Amino acid sequence: MTRHGTARGSLALVGAGPGASDLLTLRALRKLQAADTIYYDRLVDPEVLELAPATVKKVFVGKHVGAHAWPQERINAEIVSEALKGRHVVRLKSGDPGIFGRLTEELDAARAAGIKTEIVPGVTAACAAAAQTGISLTERGVSDTLVLSTAACRAGDPLPDCTRHMQPGTTTVFYMSAGQATRLRAGLAE
Repeated sequence: MTRHGTARGSLALVGAGPGASDLLTLRALRKLQAADTIYYDRLVDPEVLELAPATVKKVFVGKHVGAHAWPQERINAEIVSEALKGRHVVRLKSGDPGIFGRLTEELDAARAAGIKTEIVPGVTAACAAAAQTGISLTERGVSDTLVLSTAACRAGDPLPDCTRHMQPGTTTVFYMSAGQATRLRAGLAE
């Protein structure tokens, strides 16, 4: 039994937003404050973690390009194991957990174990970057389509064709794509 009096825990996949703790949603804040254990990514701002009670167990499971001390299968196993102990687990991800955040893999693992899950959306980087620079991602008569894309993929997979949607009237936001800038530039020039 946990402090919440339940035999089976839960998993909340929570978007931490683009970094600033004041961009966290109220629902995300409530989940952090009710958590027994928080597993967080590399890009989660330390100020966001400070919003959780000091007694909450916080585990860093971040990945660095080319250095994965926490491969996805290990993260899946750990969050499931912790929830099966009856704990309320928060998987805290930067931005929005459903946008290039491996949400499906973690949801599938939890659901296969019969764990109650919840997704708490967060402000995604595309919206935050646009707001920070004072621009709109869409504009009537100029851009009526918004595409979120990435040039990143799993090891061994072919690189995504992330420029295929480019045409007049489309705003495209590229996530995790700095390493593919030369390829993207060539694709966009075509």
